[in-house]
Amino acid sequence: MTGDPTLSTGGQITPGFLPAAALGHMEPTAVGTIDLDCHDGVSFRAGPGTMHRDALLLVRLHQEPIGIVHVPDARNAISADKIRALVEHQFGARIRQHEAGFGCRVSDAACPGQTPTHVPGQVAVIVATTGRVDALDRCLRSLTALQRDDLELIVVDNRPARRTYDLVSRWQARDRRVRYIAEHRPGLSIARNRGIAATHAQFIAFTDDDVVVEPNWLTWLLAPFADANVGVVTGMVLPGELETAAQKRFEQYSGFCKGFERRAYDVRSNGAYDRLLYPYWGGIFGSGNSVAFRRTELVAMGGFDPALGAGTIVHGGEDLDAMSRAILRGSELVYEPRSLCWHEHRRDDAALRGQLFGYGVGLTGALTKALTHDPRFARAAVRSVPVAFRIHRRRKRRRSSGAALPPEFAKIERAGMLRGPLLYARSARSVHRLRLNEVINGG
Repeated sequence: MTGDPTLSTGGQITPGFLPAAALGHMEPTAVGTIDLDCHDGVSFRAGPGTMHRDALLLVRLHQEPIGIVHVPDARNAISADKIRALVEHQFGARIRQHEAGFGCRVSDAACPGQTPTHVPGQVAVIVATTGRVDALDRCLRSLTALQRDDLELIVVDNRPARRTYDLVSRWQARDRRVRYIAEHRPGLSIARNRGIAATHAQFIAFTDDDVVVEPNWLTWLLAPFADANVGVVTGMVLPGELETAAQKRFEQYSGFCKGFERRAYDVRSNGAYDRLLYPYWGGIFGSGNSVAFRRTELVAMGGFDPALGAGTIVHGGEDLDAMSRAILRGSELVYEPRSLCWHEHRRDDAALRGQLFGYGVGLTGALTKALTHDPRFARAAVRSVPVAFRIHRRRKRRRSSGAALPPEFAKIERAGMLRGPLLYARSARSVHRLRLNEVINGG
């Protein structure tokens, strides 16, 4: 995390790079953005009438994320000028760095850094869904606002239902780029592989039906592919709302954001070998709800592993596995925070418990696959012994400060981690028996 702008505030931050002060209580916290180069740049995501105790605002300058500012009291009207003063106090050094780097000023309407490289070629965005039509409707509304003609928007219905088909059909009538595919075999990896098989696009992006993308999400997600060495790109994912205790607990536990600086990872000059089990444990890479691959890379490595992912007994791990395999094959992975989308976290504790259990299973399931399939994993494990001791000490400090996940939820995650290896073995046998690895080739 060294060098990330939130550290300059002097306050604690969560694993998802949010100011921890906003998560020290379970009352609603507003979420939004402030664009410093716009006169009326403050925008909240919550609807009118919602009462919030405080607010978290993503600070941007000419589309570059600067950090997240915590506005302590959102119950009283706070002027944009006061918010900007707070931003200047916390992130003034980073703002000056942006101005010096791009030769611009905050008040400038344009900046060289806000124009992403255009990457030509056909693009497909694949969304797998399982009947959450209201969420899917919001997702498609944001995706159809993307300004790109050579684009396919493929919805793979992994729990085929009339309501989903009717919704997608209505969007098809408005936008010729939208397509519907029914995939009866359960599993997120199978659904995504079915989408890959249905397109010849050179670049394939993935998001989830509980995500809303920003208008420039795809443009920035594709820009790093201008470098031929880049095979995978991930974007920044922030919480779309923090209205319930469960949503806040998820951010205390993890969150999807990986920081505000562009980073690259590979097995050459950009290896993060100070991280645990790099590159097999990919918590720093990004997440599967905002990721794009070169199609050639995806097909060459067989797509997503059908033994992993939501809809299987392993619950998750498919995105971690795919990103790690791409890096190990020689590709460079780029995390591009200017590619922004918003995720709708689970709203209740029961759903959060299931999510944490699934994360635990998926993590050790993916690591079990690496251990049993890749002899390089043993070297990564030996190299990570001192890293593991540092992580253990850091977690002890978090527990003593009260910033750790509540014991009940940590116990659920550990239970999932203990079951991961056995469940992966069972799932892998099922994939072999049913020949599910052939889905990527249209099987």
